[in-house]
Amino acid sequence: MNQGKPLPVHSLSNDALPLQVRRIEHKNPYDFTREHRHTYFEIFFFETGGGSQLIDFIELPVKEQSSYIVFPQQIHLLKRDPGAFGLLLQFGEEVISSTQLRILLQQHFFKGIPAVFFESDNLQFQKYISLIEQLQEAAEKQTPASREIALHYFQALLLRLLEGSNTDDNTSLSGDKKVLFCFQQLLEDQFRENHQVARYVADLNTTEKKLALITKNFLGQTPLQVIHNRLLLEAKRLLLFEDTSHKEIAFQLGFDSPASFSLFIKNKTGHTPSELNRQLVNFHL
Repeated sequence: MNQGKPLPVHSLSNDALPLQVRRIEHKNPYDFTREHRHTYFEIFFFETGGGSQLIDFIELPVKEQSSYIVFPQQIHLLKRDPGAFGLLLQFGEEVISSTQLRILLQQHFFKGIPAVFFESDNLQFQKYISLIEQLQEAAEKQTPASREIALHYFQALLLRLLEGSNTDDNTSLSGDKKVLFCFQQLLEDQFRENHQVARYVADLNTTEKKLALITKNFLGQTPLQVIHNRLLLEAKRLLLFEDTSHKEIAFQLGFDSPASFSLFIKNKTGHTPSELNRQLVNFHL
């Protein structure tokens, strides 16, 4: 680790749909030789192994015919041997339209070693590579219909990866992990009408200071940032997937006026809702 220096945080390019498939060996536009963080998810599918990767201070060997996930804000460093090849799926939360899928991801995050989906499993590897190839084929046609097909392939791929890897409840969680999980569950239920940290703290029977320490430790964000990011995510989804007016979106998300919604979007993205809408519609793989 580089002591005393803040880790760089990298985002997906603004001119691309927050869903990209790359070769693992592609050249990154940033310094990938030091520890870093992303604002997006990465799922690695290694056809051949070799080397190791550091994910939140756990060093894992890179095995052939294996799959690993890196969550947003996790510390990551891949030391790939020259002969280690495969595919990399990068995606933002915007493309996860299913609440159940979000919950499964949250549950997977709290597993003992959440980075590992499967290792040294040829049958699993071939199954997912086939799905990714279909996703890419649909995306390359760049029509509205094929784009929707690509997004559905993505949802199916992620759901199959998570299927069976999570428990159905949070009874095995304790301490800070349980508080964070319960906060995220409350947020899913209440974010449209509840934008105040204090109300979540009351429901969780904790303190704002304690919740802030937990979200900073696990997510690299304050509780208010977590709430705002969930609101922004839903706004992007409504702009991207629904034929809904900005006034109606403001109402659905609990803003007191379209003007306050517009100001929120401007502060968070640097764009007006109309500009953000055009940007989202023009996204491509």
